[in-house]
Amino acid sequence: MSLSQKESRSVSIRKIWKEGAWPCFSPDGRQLVFTGLMDRPNNGLMIMPAEGGEKPQVITPPHINAKRPAWLSASTQIAFNRDQNRIWTIDVATGRLEPFLPESPSEAPPYVHPCAYPNERAVVVVALFDSANGRAGVLYKLTPGAVAPVMQLTSFPEVCAGRPGVSPDGKKVVFAGNAGGFAQSANQLWVVTQNAKPRRLEQGEPALAQGRAPRWSPDGKWIACTSTRPSPNPIETTHKAIWIISADGDEAYRLTDHSFNPLHVAWSPDQKRLACGGFGCGLGILDLPERFQFASPRSRSDELGEGAHR
Repeated sequence: MSLSQKESRSVSIRKIWKEGAWPCFSPDGRQLVFTGLMDRPNNGLMIMPAEGGEKPQVITPPHINAKRPAWLSASTQIAFNRDQNRIWTIDVATGRLEPFLPESPSEAPPYVHPCAYPNERAVVVVALFDSANGRAGVLYKLTPGAVAPVMQLTSFPEVCAGRPGVSPDGKKVVFAGNAGGFAQSANQLWVVTQNAKPRRLEQGEPALAQGRAPRWSPDGKWIACTSTRPSPNPIETTHKAIWIISADGDEAYRLTDHSFNPLHVAWSPDQKRLACGGFGCGLGILDLPERFQFASPRSRSDELGEGAHR
């Protein structure tokens, strides 16, 4: 399958705050939590109305470094990275802080990039560590209180895994990664299911299928990510646009141009909007075309889109 290019009309991004990385909607879609205070040694989690219009509130104490939030399913708790190596939670109703996985062994590798599973108290994370083959990334499912609270999902160097996103049925995980070694700027999208080998979501030239920070749509039909495509030799500073990929990997649509240059995306629970953010671009919201919303009556051949895998 090859990537064909088509003219497209880009969706505009409305900036709602001056900074913001790793945005995440609350389960009811009314609030956004994100990483802020990015000019300070300790980052903090901030929360604000999803529509913007109000100054965000810092919800984590200043003595901890808090980032990469993931709102746990049907709860008031947010999982996040504390001090770049462990997963903790904060209850937005009470402010209580606690380790997500109290039984985690002391020799466990650093866990980052939590993403919540639907309908259970569990997150998928990336374990990052140095190996004989260079920097390694392996996915694990963490489930406090389970018979197996730490379940390995991928292996290195088969694939070096990056930021993951869980499907709405909880059966699959999409993640940014590379076969054989760490190459973050050239990541593609991969999918893994329990007890199965990971596979690339899209076929063809890796640079034309580059993708970062993937997130599954609530209806399971689409995966949003940021991408440098069609740049043939992307590097870390290559500007990114928001792309939406069909869950089978057969279609890819460019949603925005590269001017905002976001790194992270999040779907609203009603699947009508995306939040996006990154480093230097601020926090933004965009309205999704109907084709990417729940039960859209439109065909995939009209209106917006750039490129489709055929």
